[in-house]
Amino acid sequence: MTAFRSAAPAALLALAASLPLLPGPALAAAPEEEIARLRAELAALQARLEALERRAAVPASVDPASVSAPVPTPPAVATNEAPAAPPAARSRPEVKLGGRIHWEAYAFDTDQRPATGGTEFRRVRFQLQGALHGWGFRLQPEFAGGDAELRDVYLQHALGAGTLTIGQFKPYRSMDELTSSNDGWALERGPTSASGLFTGRQWQQGLGWQVGGEAGGFGIALFGLRNSNEPRNEGHGLSLRGTRMLRIDEQTFWHVGGWLSLEEGGAGTPARDIGFSYGGRRGPSAVLRQTAAGSAFSQQSAGVELAGARGPWHWQGEWARARLALPGGGSGTLEGGYAQLAWLPGGQRSYDAGDGVFGSPKNIGRGLWEVIARLDHLQDADRSGADLSRWSLGLNWYASPQVRFMLQWTQGRDEASGDDPGQLGFRAQYVF
Repeated sequence: MTAFRSAAPAALLALAASLPLLPGPALAAAPEEEIARLRAELAALQARLEALERRAAVPASVDPASVSAPVPTPPAVATNEAPAAPPAARSRPEVKLGGRIHWEAYAFDTDQRPATGGTEFRRVRFQLQGALHGWGFRLQPEFAGGDAELRDVYLQHALGAGTLTIGQFKPYRSMDELTSSNDGWALERGPTSASGLFTGRQWQQGLGWQVGGEAGGFGIALFGLRNSNEPRNEGHGLSLRGTRMLRIDEQTFWHVGGWLSLEEGGAGTPARDIGFSYGGRRGPSAVLRQTAAGSAFSQQSAGVELAGARGPWHWQGEWARARLALPGGGSGTLEGGYAQLAWLPGGQRSYDAGDGVFGSPKNIGRGLWEVIARLDHLQDADRSGADLSRWSLGLNWYASPQVRFMLQWTQGRDEASGDDPGQLGFRAQYVF
């Protein structure tokens, strides 16, 4: 075959050249039909040669019939905090490196209880995310605090209209909790998150399924009551969350949502102290209730969400109620929530309707300022005066899509003790 491919072009050229050089009488003697037949054979031989050359250029593992068909390019892997769908199938692995650095400083105006100011690395987190053959993954170790810990560690795959998540992730509950720390408006989350009702249970191990689109989303998770940094226990839980986005016009929309979390303990399930740091990060805090431990642990929680945006203005709030099994028997009820308002002159916050959370501002350009106000409150519904609250005013500067600086004043109040501390907090943030 190789010798044929080498000789055929020369033979064809020689044959084509010989036709006009034949002696006149010989050419005249040749019938017209014979000339037409020779030319037809020449064209067929040329077409056959071109087909053989194309076949020789294709690797043996590829069907030559498919050479002319275009090969579709698979979509890129999403790199946002909580991808609504797993990446498409790939023949080659695609891995992306990301992370965040949050450095913070605090100064206190103490009242009755002491607090120590200073600096700390709040978060030093790396992230590997990628996909292969339709399966996505995320690995997110945390190095702040002296010991390496794991945050998001999971596999993902398309399942029906949604995405299946297997591993360690945040259960689907509370808009405040599910908003990335890179995108939160204030320095601290509120009482509807793991900073309050779900102390020690921000990341849990289990299965989740989430579906979302332009009009809203739904998620369900089945999980155990542990993360990778705690001893195993036999507690388990279920969470459900649904959201709806109502578009008014190009500049205005409303978000409404609701969630339910049911948790039951088992062998080895630890007791939890439920309260929050009313004096700000590393400031004074108080415990309103302690849960039962082991198989006596039980907590049923539910919450509602309301948020929205109009041009540079955006707002968000939640209210939740939780019923806890108490040590020694009986139960207690805690309720609370938060409300926050922000103004972003010249800009607008992004919003993911499928995940039901706000993201970072859009079109930061050369920089954007943001003014925020927030109020947090948590109370024991069974005891008068067992209330914790704090209000915060802050100024954020988005220097670029990767860099943000935050300055915030927080004033807290513990009604039971009368403690009324203040805190000035600062963060320098880099995201890559």
